[in-house]
Amino acid sequence: MPPSSPSPAGPTPWSVAEDVLRQRRVTDVLVPGRIDRDETISRFAPQPLVVFVQLDDGALRLESVGGYGQLAVEVVDRVGLGGVDLFAAIEEEGDELALASQGEQLFGDSWDRLRCTAVRAFTDADSKPEEGVLKCLALELEARYWLFFDPTWPFGIRIGNAEDMRRWESEHGEDG
Repeated sequence: MPPSSPSPAGPTPWSVAEDVLRQRRVTDVLVPGRIDRDETISRFAPQPLVVFVQLDDGALRLESVGGYGQLAVEVVDRVGLGGVDLFAAIEEEGDELALASQGEQLFGDSWDRLRCTAVRAFTDADSKPEEGVLKCLALELEARYWLFFDPTWPFGIRIGNAEDMRRWESEHGEDG
């Protein structure tokens, strides 16, 4: 895991993200997508090129970059869908963008604000942790819920659990 201590030049994007995760609480996981109204019943089609870990103050923005090979991690003040070509194209086509809340599905219905008890950053030769670019990211919440963010999925970021993280480790090694 990359060090969380600031570099001699100051904090890095990753060290800032790691510190924020340890200080704030996770309140939701948001997945953007398009609303397809061409059907009899409107349908939400996820487009997880970007995923947001909503915090009690701000959010962690995760983006699949490098041809779906890396995960860019950035702390943001608020959730926004700007800067992603696919989302701009969806809006140009006249379709609507929306955010799907995944928190209840991932954590159950008795959660409100979950403390991050462990952060695991996976890196490989193409990762640049000092710039906030990792291979994958795993978060343990309240010492019982694991979220595993894998950008190597063909459709964007796959959100998995502890079993997905263990499977990924067995296929790629603990460091990626």
